[in-house]
Amino acid sequence: MPETRVVYLEPGKLTVDTISLPELQPNQILVKTHQASVCGSERYFYRGITVRPQDEARGGPETRIESETGEAGHTYPMGPLGHEGGGTIVEMGSAVDEYLGGGKVSVGDRVGSLVYPTYTDYWITDPTHVQPIPEGVSFEVGCLYEPLGCAAWAALYTGIKLGDTVAVNGVGFAGNILLQGALKSGASRVFAIDIEPAKLEVAKKLGADRGINAREEDPAQVINDLTNGEGVDVAIEAVGGKGEGLVQALHMVGHNGILALYGDNYAPVKEFCFHRFHEDGLDIRNLNAVHYTRLRSIEHMKEAYRAVQRGVFDLDIIFENSVSYPMGELPDVFQKESEAQDQNSLKTLIIP
Repeated sequence: MPETRVVYLEPGKLTVDTISLPELQPNQILVKTHQASVCGSERYFYRGITVRPQDEARGGPETRIESETGEAGHTYPMGPLGHEGGGTIVEMGSAVDEYLGGGKVSVGDRVGSLVYPTYTDYWITDPTHVQPIPEGVSFEVGCLYEPLGCAAWAALYTGIKLGDTVAVNGVGFAGNILLQGALKSGASRVFAIDIEPAKLEVAKKLGADRGINAREEDPAQVINDLTNGEGVDVAIEAVGGKGEGLVQALHMVGHNGILALYGDNYAPVKEFCFHRFHEDGLDIRNLNAVHYTRLRSIEHMKEAYRAVQRGVFDLDIIFENSVSYPMGELPDVFQKESEAQDQNSLKTLIIP
C-alpha cells in the first residue's frame, strides 16, 4: 500500500505527517484524493474554540458521520483531519459491492467523501462513507460533496415562502448557498450580514438587497429599521463557533418568524435568553443534513444534489472567489487565516 500524508490539529498548530497505509480489508476501498477543502469548524478548533466534554453529542457512529476512533469527538490533537473532499477509487476489497443507498462500486469511480480524512494523498474507508459524484456534476464540484450537499439541503428546508423577508447571517460558502436558495424561493428582500466586505460584494452580485458589515453597523438595528421594527420572516444563522450569529439572528427575527440554524456553535452562549422563543412563537429549524442515520443522511445528500444537478445554484461564483493551496502549505494557511481572524475566500481548496 502507498504512503500518504495526514494532518493533525492542535490549538494554534497543524502537523503534517507521513504514514504507511495498512493492507486493504475485503470491505474497504482505497481512494486517491483529487481535491479537499477547509471547513469553518476546523478554523474554530485551530483557535481553541471547541466543545466542552459535558456538551458532547450523545449520538453514536450511526448518527455521526465522523472518524470511529473511540476518542471523544473534540479531543486534541484532532486527526487525521479533513472531512470535505473527494477523489477516485483506485482499489477495492473483494467483498465491496454497492454504495449505501444503491449503485455498484467500481474502480475508477469518482466519489465525494462524508468522513475523515481527506487532507491526504490516499485514504482507506468503508464504501458507506463515500458517494459517487452524480452525472453532470464536475469533479471539482463533486469534491465539495459534504459541504455543498449540507448547504444545498439546508437551502431546501429553511421554510422561506414567496414574499418573505430573509436575513442570512454569515455569507461564506454555506451562507452563499443559503442566500441563493432564499432568492430562488421567492423572498421579497434578502439581507446579507458578514464582517468581510468581499463576501458582502459577492452577496450583492447574487441579488442581496443590502449587505451589512457587522464590524461597522449593528445588524439587528439596521434590519429592524429597514423592516419598520417588524424584523424578518426568516433569520438564518450560518456563522457558528461562539454563538454570535445565533444571538444576532434571534435579535432580527420577527413575531412568528423562523429561526433557521445552520452553523455549529461549540462554545456556551453567554446571556442568551429564550423568552422570545416562547412569547413570539418562533419556529426553530435545524438545517442539519447529515447527523442522522447514515442512510437518512445519504438520502438527504441525494436530494440536495438533485438541485445541484439541475443548476439551481451558481457555483462558478464560488470557485471565482475561492483560493487553492497545495496540502504542504496547510499549516501556513491556517496560521495566516487565524492571525487575520478573517477569511476572504468563500472556500479554501486543498490540492494534494
